[in-house]
Order: sequence, then structure tokens, then C-alpha cells
Amino acid sequence: MTAPIGGDGTARPVSSPPTERVMRILELLATDPERHCTLSEISQTLDISHGTCHAILTTLANRQWIVRDRHSGGYSWGPALAALARPVNKQAYRPELQRLFAAVGRQVILGVRQGATVVVTDAVGESIAGLRLGPGFRMPLVAPFCREFIAGASGQVKRDWLSGLGAPSPRLRRRLTAVLDEVGGRGYAIDRMSREYVRVYSALQALAADGEPDEITARVATAFADLTEVDYLPDELAGTAAHPIASVSAPVRDLDGTVAMSVGVAPFAALTATEVADLGAAVREAAARIQAQSAARTESEENT
Repeated sequence: MTAPIGGDGTARPVSSPPTERVMRILELLATDPERHCTLSEISQTLDISHGTCHAILTTLANRQWIVRDRHSGGYSWGPALAALARPVNKQAYRPELQRLFAAVGRQVILGVRQGATVVVTDAVGESIAGLRLGPGFRMPLVAPFCREFIAGASGQVKRDWLSGLGAPSPRLRRRLTAVLDEVGGRGYAIDRMSREYVRVYSALQALAADGEPDEITARVATAFADLTEVDYLPDELAGTAAHPIASVSAPVRDLDGTVAMSVGVAPFAALTATEVADLGAAVREAAARIQAQSAARTESEENT
């Protein structure tokens, strides 16, 4: 495309007013990430029409670039931007994944948050009995999935995650709230292996292909949450009985505390409570090593 020529014969930079409006909104919220700015405040401050401003904010909130507070109605800096600002080299942590694979003998995957989805960017080993969880496998960040990304977040982020289910029953809300507390305490999420799990994950992978969870995605997730028991609470994972385990995943945080990645092991096998705990400890340790390496890389980049 040819740049427009000004009256003095020099080329003028090409601008995009719609893009500039989006950038101005993000820049305004970035000046004070903890403050919640209302739609009216943003519209008046930036001189953007109410309708246009509302459309932009809704789109950004759907991608979790910004977060809307349900009580005040205000908008603030969103968690997805942290991962977007520091993209991950697809094989930057391959040595740690190989180390974990050597220790547990099960497929190991690295999931990276990209907007409102989590994408597998690297994997070591294969899961013969389960899903094909290789690079490119994409999951929407909606309840009841990707719990390790949500468990340690603020109350508002948890409420937004739960709200993706629409109007969950009191029983389901209590269950997921208790599960998030448990995941936050023990440091990893556990997915139960079942026929429904495999079917729903395959369906959600197809639905998330465009990178944007929609109403159909939410309904599938809600149906799955209603029909199955999500994760394990302490009294459900005890004794010597074997439990069907699909995956165990631990969070990797950025310097600001936002979960940007997760390390998972996908056994797709029946394991005892002791075996699950050992697997969880190994996954947690691998996540901690990757987190330390990520922090060192970020600090090095900021100092150069």
C-alpha cells in the first residue's frame, strides 16, 4: 500500500482510527492497573462515543485483555495481557519437560495462556491411551477447565470464570468453589479420566479452534460440569484404591503473579492416592523450575 503524500511532498504515516481507539483504552487502563474505570469515564475521558466504547470494551473483556468488575461495572487491566506481552519460545523449556518425563515416564505438556484459551506449545512423550495432546491442542479457559490458571487468582477472576457457566446450580457452584480452594492449596489440578472427559475435550478442542470461546462452548462445559465430578477433594482421594486420572497440572506464574503457563502430566491411567501425590509433587517441582527460569529471562530482558 502506498503511503499518502502531504502538501510538502513527504509521506504521511498511515493510521487506523479504530485501532487507535483500542490502543488509547488499553493505555488509559495501564496507567493504573488496579483502578476500575467505568464505561462512561472511559468514553468521556477519551472522547469515544458510548456505543463504540462499549463494543470495544466488551470485545476486550471477552478476550480477558481487560476485566469487568461485576459490582462497580468498572474495567481494569486483564490477566491475558501479561502472557501476550511475554510470548514463550515454543521449546524454551524443553530440557525441563524432558527431565520431568524421565522422572515420571508419562507424557508431559506445556500449556501457555493465549487470550481466553490455553494452548499446548510443547510436549514430550505420547499418550497412547488418551487424547492427542501435542503442540497446537487448544482449550478454552472456561469453567470447569484450566483450574490451575484460576485457583490462585483474585475473587473477581474466579467469579468471572464461574460466570461462564451461566447460572450453575448451588451444588455445582459449591463444588467448583471448593475445588478451586483445594487446587490452590495443594498446588495442582487433577482431571478425572472418563469417557465423558475424552469426548468433551475433543469437542471443546474443535470449538476453540478459532481461539474464542462462545455460547456453545459454555453450554458444553456446563453440561460436562453438571454430569461429572470435577477434580478431587481430599476425602475423595484417599485409601489404597486406584483412581482414574487423565492429567495433573501445576501453574507457572509471571513476575506479577499471573499464571501464564502450566506444566502437566497426562497418565490416562488408574493411580493410587500416593501415586497421584507423587506425580503432583513432581509436576509442582518442574513448574517451579520453569517459573524460576522464566523470571530470570524476563529480568535479563528488562535489564538489556
